Amino acid sequence: MVYDICVNGARVMDPETGLDENLNIGIIGDKIAALETKRLSGHIEVDGDGLIASPGFIDIHAHEDASPYYFPSRISQCALKTGYTSIVVGNCGMSHTDIRGFFDGIARQRLPIGCHTLIGNVALRHAVGLDNYSKADPAEINRMVSLCRKAFEEGAIGVSFGLQYAPGTSYEEEKALFDVAAGYGLFAAVHMRYDYPEKAMDAVEEVVSLAESTGARLQISHLPANVYGKGNIDKTKERVLRSRADIHCDVYPYNVWATTLQSAVFDEGFDNFNFSVNNLEILTGPYAGQYCTQSLFDELRLSHDDTMTACHNAMPIEDVVAAYSLPFSMVGSDGQLGTSPDGQVKGHPRSVGTPAKFLGEFVREKGLMPLMEGIRKLTLLPSNQCDFSRKGRIQPGCDADITLFNYEEIREQASFEINACVEPPDGIPYVIVGGELHLIRPKRGKDEGLRDSGK
Repeated sequence: MVYDICVNGARVMDPETGLDENLNIGIIGDKIAALETKRLSGHIEVDGDGLIASPGFIDIHAHEDASPYYFPSRISQCALKTGYTSIVVGNCGMSHTDIRGFFDGIARQRLPIGCHTLIGNVALRHAVGLDNYSKADPAEINRMVSLCRKAFEEGAIGVSFGLQYAPGTSYEEEKALFDVAAGYGLFAAVHMRYDYPEKAMDAVEEVVSLAESTGARLQISHLPANVYGKGNIDKTKERVLRSRADIHCDVYPYNVWATTLQSAVFDEGFDNFNFSVNNLEILTGPYAGQYCTQSLFDELRLSHDDTMTACHNAMPIEDVVAAYSLPFSMVGSDGQLGTSPDGQVKGHPRSVGTPAKFLGEFVREKGLMPLMEGIRKLTLLPSNQCDFSRKGRIQPGCDADITLFNYEEIREQASFEINACVEPPDGIPYVIVGGELHLIRPKRGKDEGLRDSGK
C-alpha cells in the first residue's frame, strides 16, 4: 500500500498507551492509518531515524497576537515552528465575544495549525458595558451568562477569567459563569486574583472552592506566576489533591512573566512583588529593549497605547521546577506577540521557545521527569482538558498531528531582543498537521530526511 505520507524509523511515543518503540507511521488524508514494524511506502516519505515521533504539541494557554484581539496569524506561524499543532487562545479573560465571527476569520486566514478559543470574562464584562473595576449587578451577570452560553454554542471550548486584570469581578459573577461551564461539561481557566506570596493561597482557595461547588473543571493559569514563595506550590498541591474537583494547571518554563504596564496588575505598586520597577524590560513601542525607571514607568502608565513588558525575576525558578513536578500540571506558553508598523516583531520568547525549553532544559538537562511524562504534559493532558479525543495520541484513527524532534538537539533559540523573540528552536525538523507535512528546519542541516517518491 502507498500512503500519502509515511514516517519510517522514528521512535514513536504515545503517552496514552505507553507505546515507546521504533515504528513506521502511515498517514492517509488527515488521519494516522497505520503503525507498522515493516518499512512503509508513501507519496512523501520522511526519514525518522534519530527522531522522536510525538503527538503534536498542544498549547493550552496562548493569546492572540495583537491588541485589540485579532486573529492569531503571527502566533500560529510561530507555534508551528516550535512543534505546536493546536493552540488555545482567549485566555486570562481576554477574547473575542463574537465566536462565530472569530472562527470565520480563522477559516479565511487558513492558519497552519488548529486554533481554538475560550470566551473571556473580561471581554464579557466589556460587552455589557462594565469597566475592569465595576461590580456587575444581577441583570449584567444574566446578560454575561447569555453571552457565554451563545459563545459555547458557537464553539468556544471553555470560559477564562482574568481576575487580576478585572478586580471588579465578584464571586457571584464567577459562580454564574462557572455554572454555565459546568452545564456544558467545559472548563474554566483562571488567572487568579493575586500574585503575591502572602495572598496566594487565598487566591487558590477562591478558585478551587468554585470548582468544588459548581462541578466545573478548573485550570489554574500559569501557576508559578500567581503562586510562588512561602512554600505555596506545595500548599497548592496539597489543596488540589485533597479536592474532589477536576483540577489542572498550566506552567511556562520561565521565571519571567509579561503583561501591559497599563493593566490593573500594577495598581498597588511593587511592594508585593518579587521584582522592582527596574526589572521591567519594555517589549513594545518606541522604548522597546529598554528597562524601566520609575519616571519612564509613570510616563508609560498614562499612555493610551498598551505597552507590553517582561517582568524579570518575577518568581523563583525553583517554583517553576516544583510546578512542573505536579502530577496535574501541563505546559502552556502564555505566548503573545506584536508587530510594529515597520515590521519588527516584539514579545516574550515563550511564544516560540516554550516546548523546546521545557524538553531541552527541564526534561533532558535537569532530568525533572521521564521523556514520556514530558510529552504527556505537552500533548495528552491538554488534549483531554479540551476534549480532543483524536489529538494528543499516536494511534490508528487519530488525527495526523505529529511533531518530530531530535531529543538530544532540541533547545530554545529565542530571546527577548526585537525579532529574536521569534527565532525557532533547534531540533524540530518536521511537523505534521492534519496530514500536511511542514518542513521546519532541514534534518542534519539539509533536507536529506525528506523524499517525494513520485508514487
